[in-house]
Amino acid sequence: MIPMHVIDLCSCPRSESPMVLLEDERSARWLAFYLPMNEANRLARALGRVHGCVPIFDLTEALASRLGAALVRAEIHGDERGVRAMLVYERGGAELSFDCHPGDAMALAVRTARPIVAAETALAHACPVDGELRKHAVRRWLAALSPADFAKATDPRDSARES
Repeated sequence: MIPMHVIDLCSCPRSESPMVLLEDERSARWLAFYLPMNEANRLARALGRVHGCVPIFDLTEALASRLGAALVRAEIHGDERGVRAMLVYERGGAELSFDCHPGDAMALAVRTARPIVAAETALAHACPVDGELRKHAVRRWLAALSPADFAKATDPRDSARES
């Protein structure tokens, strides 16, 4: 499995359909695929792009907690029909896997700060991201930056050195 992270949630410049862009941890490959609008909206909320709650995610998290399970990761897989996803939970030392819509799996992973990984079968569906999509993702990232993002992180050892 290849660790991935969400780069962007945007509209396809050609079709205006919502799509998600994932990048592997080595920044070597991007995986882009379309999402149904309802999944894209839930993922946007989890990414903090849209305000509001997602009751089904609240319910899912509450159920897992009550059952003593914790989300371990979201897995993106592929087959002859396209991209699909699974949520992997841990309970009592055992892993439990559940099929899930890709957008919802990514949203739950983002909400709980859990990894998103992709199988080679999913990356077989990867296609080169054209320059326009890459530029769009970089522009959105730059627009979200603030001067505070560049502030030096404080190291607790600094205060000990000063005394």
